[in-house]
Amino acid sequence: MTQKTAFEKFAPAILQVFHRNREAFWAAIMAPFLVNQTTFVSWLQNARVDIGLLSAFKGLDDQAKQVLRDFSAPLGLDVTTWESNRLQYFKDAYPVFAFLAVWMDEEGLDELLENFVDILRAGVYAVAGYGILDVNVDSRSPSPVEILTAQALISEYETLALRIFGISRVNLDIMQRMRTLFLEAEIREKSMRGVASPYRLDKPEELGAKGANSVTPFMLSLERLGKAALVDDYWEVFLLFGAAIQMIDDWNDLEDDLANGHYSYVTLGVEYLNLHDDPGKTARILREDQKHIRDTYTCSKEMIARARLILDRLKDPCLVRFVDVTEARLDVFFQKELKMA
Repeated sequence: MTQKTAFEKFAPAILQVFHRNREAFWAAIMAPFLVNQTTFVSWLQNARVDIGLLSAFKGLDDQAKQVLRDFSAPLGLDVTTWESNRLQYFKDAYPVFAFLAVWMDEEGLDELLENFVDILRAGVYAVAGYGILDVNVDSRSPSPVEILTAQALISEYETLALRIFGISRVNLDIMQRMRTLFLEAEIREKSMRGVASPYRLDKPEELGAKGANSVTPFMLSLERLGKAALVDDYWEVFLLFGAAIQMIDDWNDLEDDLANGHYSYVTLGVEYLNLHDDPGKTARILREDQKHIRDTYTCSKEMIARARLILDRLKDPCLVRFVDVTEARLDVFFQKELKMA
């Protein structure tokens, strides 16, 4: 008998743990954030994480690399050797796929769960493609080969995703909106490099646009659930709590962003950015500004609250759990990493 691959074992292993004890499952998911262990590796190392969850994630990195080698070999390339193909992007995506499996199970999407191997494969193309593209457009010496390969990966992702979820007007519109959200965000950001932040204080939800591709599988499932009329509501939810996650990333990446001439959302509303040429010194000043830290925290909490209200109206308790985890991560980050008073 042929041994099952890591991708084949993933969804069944996640759901086995979930069905055995739902509250224990959510406790394991929440535990690392409550003790300030916010990385995927730390999550796996946390003592409260069920051994079944540990086994579910075992081997994913190796199979993701093999998928990318198989894709890039005909081009005479090995994408897995590129610095722009960052392993951390995949590790950040794995918990999202775990949530996706649970959500699909709760919604009765058995046919999609049977095709979860292909969903993971499409996800690998998306994470690699958008990740490589993002690194290159941020670089002062981008690689044409890597940019073109990223476009090929994204094209493969979109084609496979539509084969899985179905080609319809609704799904084509969702895919186009996802693509447009990402590209518009990147174009605004790059056109304002070294000038000003591309964001507005009164539109923090726009931060969620850059991560739109990570939630596309949820969106592409809506038509099968008879929820095509609710697409805009779900987009609003994902952009809101995605923006809260991006706020954390902006604080984490502050020094590197400033060094690249990128003024993120967290640089808005301050008057001293041009006082120092040293990005490290400017970042330290920002991180010592307790009022500014509190303002960005409050903004993030308000977006999470708005997302939760919409999900309550949509009667989607499983995704409320997703928002709960985001909020736990946010609270711990601001209190522990930014030393919020």
